[in-house]
Amino acid sequence: MRENEIKPIFDFIALKDIENEAEKLISETSTEIEKLVQSCKVDLTKNLPPPPIAMQIKHFDRQITLFTKGNFSIVTGKAKSRKSFLISMLMATAIKGSYQNQFFCPSTGMNILFDTEQAEHKVLQVSQRICRLAESQQPENFIPYHLRTLDPLQRLEVIEHVLSKTPNLNFVAIDGIVDLEIDPILQAEQAQKIISKLMKWTEIYNIHIVCVLHYNKSVSTLLGHLGSFAHRKADCIIEVEKDSDSENISFVKAVDCREMEFLPFAFSIDEIGLPNIESEMILTKSKAMPKAEKQPKKKVLTANEVEPNFHTQILNEAFRVNKEQTYSDLWKTLKLAVESICNEKLGDNKAKDFVTYYQQEQKIVKIKVKNKDLYTLNEPKEIEFN
Repeated sequence: MRENEIKPIFDFIALKDIENEAEKLISETSTEIEKLVQSCKVDLTKNLPPPPIAMQIKHFDRQITLFTKGNFSIVTGKAKSRKSFLISMLMATAIKGSYQNQFFCPSTGMNILFDTEQAEHKVLQVSQRICRLAESQQPENFIPYHLRTLDPLQRLEVIEHVLSKTPNLNFVAIDGIVDLEIDPILQAEQAQKIISKLMKWTEIYNIHIVCVLHYNKSVSTLLGHLGSFAHRKADCIIEVEKDSDSENISFVKAVDCREMEFLPFAFSIDEIGLPNIESEMILTKSKAMPKAEKQPKKKVLTANEVEPNFHTQILNEAFRVNKEQTYSDLWKTLKLAVESICNEKLGDNKAKDFVTYYQQEQKIVKIKVKNKDLYTLNEPKEIEFN
């Protein structure tokens, strides 16, 4: 009987302990959040200098800012357009300080290359090419890493560890950021994780990271969710494209830059496999072959060229009757909708490109209905295009 009388007292004491622990946890959590809030608060009395210049590029007869520290950039283009050759020139610039009077690096420090795509032998070839461009057999301020054999999570961990343990970082290149997660092309959460890592690393270590990310096969846009997020956050998007008239020439142009856009230029590959800037070629080619002569055919409309309000009308028209459609039905209705709204005729492949574009912009989503893939509007009440 006495035991039954004492037990409620113990229950009361235990309950009070639990309540005290909960209150303590809430208080500690609130304190941590408050610290976080204060750390994010902008002090209007501060006099912060602009971000340091990471690299400059020749623009007519002067040098303009290409990259700034605390940011990342994207080098893109179709497969085999020689994106890695441009990365080699940029890395050689960071090592040596300049390259062929085209690129200039005013800062010094350790420069690192992470390659996620190629086998060790190929990474060694690329690294040796960089050394030749930098005119040094084994520069002390350059370390390359091959990450192809690692799992995506291990690649992220290796990069994070190297950056945290390398003193006096200057410039970093990641050839193949798509390989830092399992599927950042179709999975928005994985894509966002990669971009968050890039923004974190560049700010914490006060460096610039230039990354390689391919174009889509069918349209000249950055791949999937990763490409969409990268385009919004990147300091600069640079495109490399092979010359249609000469297999030995590639052109480099600014797609989107926060700083002043540089003048397009060309580079060729010599007999020993090294890139050389063809500084006058783009100007000569442009003057000899103006756009009116170079492109006599009418340009086919692409999704990127459509005005945002027209996109809204196109989607509303395409889904006006059927809210859920098969892929075959969808591209056909989009084809008719574009013709109706924009007064432009599309081929079948271009109509399919519109489907790809709207999926990347997260305006159309694929759903499963009775084991059948169907496409529908994502948040149909709020169709917005930036």
